[in-house]
Amino acid sequence: MTKIPPNQEKPHKITRESLADGAIARMAAERDGDKTIVVSDDDLIKSRQQFIPDNYDCNDIWVFGYGSLIFNPVIEHSERLFARVYGHHRRFCLWTQIGRGSPDFPGLVLALDRGGSCPGVAFKLPCDLAIAELDLLWKREMITLAYRPRWLKLHTEDGIKHGIGFVVDPDRPVFAPRMTYDETAHVIANAEGFLGPCRDYLFNTLDGLRELGISDPTMEKLASKVEHKLASSDHIR
Repeated sequence: MTKIPPNQEKPHKITRESLADGAIARMAAERDGDKTIVVSDDDLIKSRQQFIPDNYDCNDIWVFGYGSLIFNPVIEHSERLFARVYGHHRRFCLWTQIGRGSPDFPGLVLALDRGGSCPGVAFKLPCDLAIAELDLLWKREMITLAYRPRWLKLHTEDGIKHGIGFVVDPDRPVFAPRMTYDETAHVIANAEGFLGPCRDYLFNTLDGLRELGISDPTMEKLASKVEHKLASSDHIR
C-alpha cells in the first residue's frame, strides 16, 4: 500500500477516555464552530433512552460494526461474530467537517445506505455493562445526530442476531449523494481532520476487513483509486 506522508498535526484517536471525558466532543465543537451542532451529553442520553430505555433487558444486545468499529471498536464486548445485513450497504455517504475533514475541505465517512448487503462484525455487549457501553457508543456515533440507530437482523454463523446499526439519515444536510469512484477518491485522498487523514479511515477499515477474511470489492476499488491519486499530481500536497 502507498506510503502516506506524516501529518503536520498529530492526529487524535478515539478512545474510551476521550469519549467519556468529552474530549472528542470538545474538539468537534472547536473545529467547526457553529457550523456543526454537537449534541450535549444529556441529549445523547435522552436519544439512547428513546431507543433503549434504562430498564431494557440487556441479555442479548449486539452492535453491528461496518467501519471504524471494525478496526477500533472501543466498546467492551463478550463475543464477536462475522455478520451480514441485508437491505443496506456500506458507502462513503456522510460529509464531515470535523474528525476526518475540515470546514475548508470536508471529508467523507462511512454509513449504511439503502440497498444491497453489507458484511461486517457483530459485537455482543456484556449484560451488566450494556447500558454504559451504549452511552459511550452514542457519544461516538450520535455526536451530530447524522445517523439513525436501527435494529437490524444480523445474519451470523450462530443464527440471526438482532443488533444495533447506525444508518444514514438522507434528510440531513451532511448526506452525500452517490458520486463516481473518482470523485469520492479525490475527497478521501485529500481531506483531513483532527482524527487524521480521511484516507487512513479507508485504509484502516479495509485492513480490518481483510484481517477478518471479509471481501469488499467496492472498498478495494476505492482504495486503489485513492492510492493512484496519492501518487499523482491529483493529490493536494
